[in-house]
Amino acid sequence: MADKIILRDLQVRTILGNDSWERKKLQPVVITAEIHTSIAMAGKEDKLTGSVHYGLACKRVMKLAESNHGILSLEAFTEEVARACIDVTGCGLAVYVYARNPRALLQAEYAGVEIYRTRKDLFGSWTNDSTEEENMQEAGSAIAARAAAVDAGGVLSSEDNLVIKHLSLSTIIGINLWERHYKQVLNISLTIHTARSIEGTVGAHDKTSRPWTYRKVADEVTEMVEKTSYRTVEALAIAIARTAIKQCKVPKLTVRVEKPSAVVFAACSAVEITRSVDDFSASSALTSGVASLNLSAVASVAPTPQYSGSPVTGSSVVAAINDADADTHSAYIALGSNVGDRLANLHEALVHLNTDLPQSRLVDTSFLYETAPMYVTDQPLFLNAACKVQTKLEPLVLLEELKRIEAKMGRDFTASRNGPRPIDLDILFYDELTMETDKLTIPHALLHERRFQLGPLCDINTDLMHHRLGRTSGALNRHLTTHSGAPNDIVRVTPLKTRNHTQSSDVEGSVVKTLSPDTQKKTVAMGILNCTPDSFSDGGQHNSVDRAVEHAQELLCSGADIIDIGGQSTRPGATQVGVEAEIERIVPVIKRIRELGIEVPISVDTFYADVAAAALDAGADIINDVTGGHFDSQMLALVAQRQCPFIIMHMRGDPSTMTTMNDYSEYDGDVIRGTRFELAQRVRAALDAGILRWNIILDPGIGFAKEGVQNFEVLRRLSELTARHIRAAPGAAIHQSTGGDNQESEEGLIDENLATELVNYPVLVGSSRKRFIGHATGRNDAKDRVWGTAATVTAAIQGGAGIVRVHDVAEMVDVARVSDHIYR
Repeated sequence: MADKIILRDLQVRTILGNDSWERKKLQPVVITAEIHTSIAMAGKEDKLTGSVHYGLACKRVMKLAESNHGILSLEAFTEEVARACIDVTGCGLAVYVYARNPRALLQAEYAGVEIYRTRKDLFGSWTNDSTEEENMQEAGSAIAARAAAVDAGGVLSSEDNLVIKHLSLSTIIGINLWERHYKQVLNISLTIHTARSIEGTVGAHDKTSRPWTYRKVADEVTEMVEKTSYRTVEALAIAIARTAIKQCKVPKLTVRVEKPSAVVFAACSAVEITRSVDDFSASSALTSGVASLNLSAVASVAPTPQYSGSPVTGSSVVAAINDADADTHSAYIALGSNVGDRLANLHEALVHLNTDLPQSRLVDTSFLYETAPMYVTDQPLFLNAACKVQTKLEPLVLLEELKRIEAKMGRDFTASRNGPRPIDLDILFYDELTMETDKLTIPHALLHERRFQLGPLCDINTDLMHHRLGRTSGALNRHLTTHSGAPNDIVRVTPLKTRNHTQSSDVEGSVVKTLSPDTQKKTVAMGILNCTPDSFSDGGQHNSVDRAVEHAQELLCSGADIIDIGGQSTRPGATQVGVEAEIERIVPVIKRIRELGIEVPISVDTFYADVAAAALDAGADIINDVTGGHFDSQMLALVAQRQCPFIIMHMRGDPSTMTTMNDYSEYDGDVIRGTRFELAQRVRAALDAGILRWNIILDPGIGFAKEGVQNFEVLRRLSELTARHIRAAPGAAIHQSTGGDNQESEEGLIDENLATELVNYPVLVGSSRKRFIGHATGRNDAKDRVWGTAATVTAAIQGGAGIVRVHDVAEMVDVARVSDHIYR
């Protein structure tokens, strides 16, 4: 066993990225170092020549701290401290360093890094000079001493620790009556165990590229703890571990939860656990395959291409890059347009990125945003988005290819750089590369001040590390959103119409609306036009073209923003009429509406891909599939090709069987939980098929595979449909079959394992005249359920619905306007 020379709690001041207030200021760092060496010579001869110079170690560390080192991370700084300490003696074989920053986090005592390094780890070799063997004679052979130095590190020989000490949070915790009414302070300590690779360490190249930076972990844990109300500290500790591992992708974590108020004559009671990814491996949501977005069939946005029955994959290009290897990189690209049809421009650009970009494929897209211009403000509003491309192109080659696409789409490079433009493509990140040339800077030089780029980027990835600034993409966006007066506004929008159908003089044929609860001011009204003989409410009233078109005009005059046309009844027990009959019912109506020059967005209520294709060709804009693309295997491919808005509704079975499929016992009887889980599966399938994120609208499926009380429950808890986390429903039975750490308590947040998050997706609610309203009001005739419908529309708007689908448009528009004034 080696001897140790110890420096404890050496205090230095240095700049390491940004402090807890997001400022680049001097920060205190407290360092403890243990140098593993041999003191045999000094102990035997009692001479300074054989002693370790403690002061020299201190001076080297202080010199490092006070220098203009440019180090951004505490991890990299700790690594350099280890180098400075071990080299004060030629006999030093290893060094342990624990560096703590007490100002790293506002609510924690400190954030720290704990490492153990051998001389070989730090310098690539055990040998320092030719006298080493002589100095090691007192301790035995050099080989044995080196092996002992490695063993002395214990687990720290193979892993490093990132520590968050005493994160002080308040929450409801305990079983006593008063504990259920008053929040208590808990001290939570987290140790993140990160495996060291042979090639590198946590501080290698000063890259904090892991998604589990201590600030992100602290933020996620804080949000979770302060929202929960567990009865036991044990359950809370497991929930904290689950959150860090699942939300922050931490590989292994030790959690210590201290409850200072638990025992009168003790400082605290505490629970400490260690968990890894394997302990929560039952989650299918921990990993999800990334498919290439199927845009390759869209040669241009207008005119709409014909549907061929199956998606065209294209692709020698895709095949060339399907096998991930060291040459495949992830590039994050921002898109913007404010000239001409902005939406069509973005769609065309995505097509080029997926089909014309050599050795590359498009794998993800963001939501869509309308933004105010920056720098040159006297110009039209922009539409902005971001995408992720997997590519084998080097950064400068990728830049040239993007410029080629811009030129192909009509961008004039002689015009003002920040002026109006049909398309703008910027590389934001390329893996986590840092580079700067006269042509290209990565990460993008102005990213930190641009919400119109950071917002869309964070829809795809919040954990990209900007190594120049020492902050993740999520932290940069959060700073712009909450800590600075950002010079431009960004508003999330959803397309409702993708093209100009009547060739009018309008420059922009597309229509986008904000459907986000935090920015939407006016609820969108979708008027129902049933071209069917057997719909539950108005069957047979509009089953001729003339009557249907006349009713469509009445709906528009009453205030409808969208017309939803259906040729197949989806009432409970309805039988399928077939593709040809459905086409015969709806396509002539759509064509007549367009012939009259009416440019209103038209939605088609169908679950057949062939019907949807015919309707889009006739002039429809939106596909409203009550099965969410589940019934017809070609539906998702069609929507991906056409890139039209797509309403994904929650449903089980089909109209003839759905009334028997309202048992949600596998979700502990929680209908919202079941709806979220099953909707997320359909959204994941849609994204994997190539449907753009911004084209997806969710519908909880009121009346579909839900009995009366369940429909009221969905309306009452509608805001939870797209929440990041939900609690167990009050009084819900707790499922006991899974057990272990995946078990969740009724007092905490549900561990849902969603296939994809539903946060920020717009919501449509269609409750109009439905049976559960009749049961509550005693109105057997669907036409007499107007007032009951009004109550459900108000509840939907309060719950965050952006679109309401209704029969009685004039009355419900009034209800919506008043509700908008109350809730928006």
